[in-house]
Amino acid sequence: MSEDDRAVTPVIATILMVAVVVVLATTISVYFYDLSNTIEPAPNAAFEQQLLDKSGPNERLEVTLTHGGGIRANRVLIVATEPVDIGGPDTDPNGGYATVGEKLTEGNDQSGVGEYWTAGETIKIGGVGDLSGITIRIVWNPTEVKKDGAGGREPSEVIGENAAVIWEHTVE
Repeated sequence: MSEDDRAVTPVIATILMVAVVVVLATTISVYFYDLSNTIEPAPNAAFEQQLLDKSGPNERLEVTLTHGGGIRANRVLIVATEPVDIGGPDTDPNGGYATVGEKLTEGNDQSGVGEYWTAGETIKIGGVGDLSGITIRIVWNPTEVKKDGAGGREPSEVIGENAAVIWEHTVE
């Protein structure tokens, strides 16, 4: 056997080893890339609503989460067909800050909801006067809802195509 024939085996082994490593690296990267694109599904939740001070300038809609695990509050947006503001047990909605997109966590503990909106917690929704005819939606966003820097006077935005309406009500 010549000297040239013996050198072929290590070269072929090296080429095969590199090919195996490339195939493994590709397979692993595809798997992890697929995991990183997994989108959290919208929560299953049930709500009850009650209209207070009907047909007056202080008309408020109370919305209570009645069923479902905690909903991450920074992913919730209140969207309405007319400007509304949110409040909680200790804070009434303020029509001066009403917008068509209200982030649940905006304000200084304005809604009274902590990091998670849990069953039994109630928020108040008010507008500028009467709420009749206004459709209000609670929208869950797969990422944190962004808010502008205008001190609550500009609407928040739903981000991404995977946002889901988890509750909708038209005030009569």
